[in-house]
Amino acid sequence: MKDEVFNDSILDIVTITDLEDGSANVTIDVSEEFLTIYRNKTGKKRATKKGVAKFIEENLNEYLVKKIKEK
Repeated sequence: MKDEVFNDSILDIVTITDLEDGSANVTIDVSEEFLTIYRNKTGKKRATKKGVAKFIEENLNEYLVKKIKEK
C-alpha cells in the first residue's frame, strides 16, 4: 500500500467519539480523489460506505505502524 491512500488532502477526520469500552467511532470525510484510488486498488466500479470503511480499517493499522517506526 502506498502512502497516497492516507494523504491528509484526500481524507479528513471530522469527529472522534470515545466509547465506554475504550474504542472509538471515527467519522471520516473522503474526497473524490480518495474514491478513485479506492476503486483502482480494489478493482471495484462503485464505492460504497461499507466497502470504503472496510478498506480504511484494513489499511490504517499498517499505515500507522509505518509512521510510528519512522519517528
